[in-house]
Amino acid sequence: SWRNEMVDEAKIDSLVKAAVLAELDGVEFIQDFDYATLCREYNGIGPEWAGETVRGKLTERLALFEPAALIHDMRNYRSDGTRFGFNYANFEFWGNCVKLVKDAYPWWTWKHWRARAAARLAFDFVQGPGGWKAWQDCHERNLALVASRT
Repeated sequence: SWRNEMVDEAKIDSLVKAAVLAELDGVEFIQDFDYATLCREYNGIGPEWAGETVRGKLTERLALFEPAALIHDMRNYRSDGTRFGFNYANFEFWGNCVKLVKDAYPWWTWKHWRARAAARLAFDFVQGPGGWKAWQDCHERNLALVASRT
């Protein structure tokens, strides 16, 4: 099953390198974080509230999208709680998933279209109520952290 303890610097390094090679949007954003933060906040494919088992299965089956998920997780980590920020993070995720599909498979293959359909399902999920809940949960955590420092 998926465990954050399995995410180490080598894993993060490989995801960042893949994101750079694929010229994903948001690479410059994640380069502002240290390894400890990236390792702690990256939870694979799926929201935190889905649990380790579900995220483990999703991450295994949708491994192609992990570099996009890393960027998306860090956008959630910095959630501002707004619809604008939510939409920005999700459409960036969608575009990055499409780039990864195009890099992985020629457009005329069934694998391309299967992966593209999976990317669309992932986008529909993050853009839906479950994604909004995750976005709001992160924002509330950020507000609590700020309040605890004052």
